[in-house]
Amino acid sequence: MDSPFVSVIVLNYNGRKYIDNCLDSILKNTYKNFELIVVDNASTDGSLKTVQEHFGSNPKVKIIANPTNLGFSGGNNIGFEQSKGQYLVFVNNDTTVPPDWLTPLVEAMENDPAIGVAQSMVYTIDGEKIQTAGFLYSNGLIKKEQLFLGKSSDIIFEPVFEVSFVCGASMIIRREILESMGAFESKIPFFYDDTLLSLKTLLAGKKVVTVSASKIYHVGSASDVWKIRFTTYHLLKANTALLFDVYFNKTELARALMFNGLYSFNNSVFNLQKKNVSAILGNFDAFVWSLRNLRYLWQNRLEHWSRTRISPEELKQKFVRVNLPIPFYLFPSKLNSDRYTYAIRRQENAVLKR
Repeated sequence: MDSPFVSVIVLNYNGRKYIDNCLDSILKNTYKNFELIVVDNASTDGSLKTVQEHFGSNPKVKIIANPTNLGFSGGNNIGFEQSKGQYLVFVNNDTTVPPDWLTPLVEAMENDPAIGVAQSMVYTIDGEKIQTAGFLYSNGLIKKEQLFLGKSSDIIFEPVFEVSFVCGASMIIRREILESMGAFESKIPFFYDDTLLSLKTLLAGKKVVTVSASKIYHVGSASDVWKIRFTTYHLLKANTALLFDVYFNKTELARALMFNGLYSFNNSVFNLQKKNVSAILGNFDAFVWSLRNLRYLWQNRLEHWSRTRISPEELKQKFVRVNLPIPFYLFPSKLNSDRYTYAIRRQENAVLKR
């Protein structure tokens, strides 16, 4: 049987330090039936020219130069629109991949039609530590946790295991999901991407998983755009949109919004004590944006739920995987911290190889 055609999409913005290694490693992988689409988001560091000079003559490579920076969401949408693959793989430009990186991802999808989106195991660029084996959300979406963050790379996992949402540094998704549920949301350019595709996958009745045999090595936060105010603002925007998506019941949505507001307030008080003005301003910017975009948030939610194949309760069970009483998140204490840590460790232990 012929192997399915895969479109690998790499979004680049000012990635001159990393892009050569990333693209070179992808082109050397042992899975052969693929195209590589490089989308440049109006880089100013000469990295587009580097890509054109080093990879422009390769028949597997398609280079797209955006005239403006469309953010992570908008840039990857352009790549999707130009792709032909049965599967789409989105890869960060500050990663390198081993030769056997892609095959396990494709095999997992082919072997289990119930899987809709899957991520690779993400390691630090030196390969010594785990960056993430997937993410978990807590109730109210108050906290999200990177599984096995900072743990040794010699841990052995189950071949495939479910998570709340996948890491966008290396994720594969079925084309049919993007065509039926839609791709990224350009109005929220950052952090509402891997979370959104995971949400849409669950709404489509498919599983969100990590494939442990697929490994990548990731620098992380390599772009110079990640200033504290900017990052805080976009994180909270994305989290607000997800709250509207996940909590379909209006009473539950109102409660989740209230608790997230209290959590943000507590963080602002903490940042005020630390004189971290940038984080406070990021919180305020996101609050103002949310108020101004309530109609958009509501319509966005209705659009996502208009095509669902699961119930609101089923979605919550899949997306919200850490459940503790809300006070554990709102009132810092050693006891509350220990209980939260214990809940995460239980989730981690469940995915270790027995």
